[in-house]
Amino acid sequence: MQKRARLSPLSATSSHNSKTRGELKVDTDELTRDARRLLSESVSPNTVRAMRADLKVYQKAGGCLPATDTEIANYLSAQNSLGKAPATIERYANSLHMWHRYHDLPSPVKTMAVRSVIRGIKRSRDMRQASAPALRLKELHTLLDSLDLETLYGLRDAAMFALAFYGACRRSEVVAITVDDIEWRPEGIIVTVHHSKTNKSGRVETKSIVRASTSTPYCPVRILELWLQASGIKRGAVFRAVSLAGRIGAGRLSAQVVHLRMQKALQTAGLTAKGYSPHSFRAGFITEAHLRGRSDVQIKRVSGHRDQRTFEQYIRIADAFEDNANDFFSLDE
Repeated sequence: MQKRARLSPLSATSSHNSKTRGELKVDTDELTRDARRLLSESVSPNTVRAMRADLKVYQKAGGCLPATDTEIANYLSAQNSLGKAPATIERYANSLHMWHRYHDLPSPVKTMAVRSVIRGIKRSRDMRQASAPALRLKELHTLLDSLDLETLYGLRDAAMFALAFYGACRRSEVVAITVDDIEWRPEGIIVTVHHSKTNKSGRVETKSIVRASTSTPYCPVRILELWLQASGIKRGAVFRAVSLAGRIGAGRLSAQVVHLRMQKALQTAGLTAKGYSPHSFRAGFITEAHLRGRSDVQIKRVSGHRDQRTFEQYIRIADAFEDNANDFFSLDE
């Protein structure tokens, strides 16, 4: 059985079919307790889980750690032959790179052989990735109208969906929200996001969500208030399971439940054929705000995007002629 390197969090997984070349040790004994704690928190838990899963794939394929550039190049090529997506293959390569770096070893992933194979995979494959379609404001209203707000299920789902849209939230961010993460203001709420896909350093991010007028039935702040009042939740996770008897669970919902509840609501609303997913809320908000003339700075203040190129990929134009740049035909326009 493989002996683990003592540098966590990216030690290879011990397994009867994993292979190593000798024992790797990274000495952390001279570090203070605080330094070791900071070392373990240098990568988010979700990233650690994903990287460990990637390393398992490599080891199950017969890969050895540490690896040579030839072995990794052959491994990535084989994964490409199996039909793995280019983005997945690139993630595999990054996980192997991080394993070597965390063990203070030269990364074979950065060699010309491996980089050239990755580049060849990208050039030979269709790099257009399927993106979640944007769920626009009209569809959001249709979705919310399909929910029975007289029930705890309906109230919870409406609050989740409205918050996911107006906060441009990923489903993992929505289920992680606690009562203490919400600051109530007369103008609306400020939601603190501690960790997200684009915030792996743990820096504090906030999303300001404006309260709509009382005449608007789709106000996310008001719907959230109704859910918290009806559920009696005063601390801990905001979004929890609801039993058939109407009892509120103790722990937070999983991100997968958001997907399942959305699919059920889409079916009721007659929107299943659109192909929406929870990520459609985030894409929908960004697209809707863009087409309504909000600036990139305003939108990114909510979405949390820091990279402009990634941000622009979220703007989905439903019609090829919508918001078209060449829509002018006279000097007076």
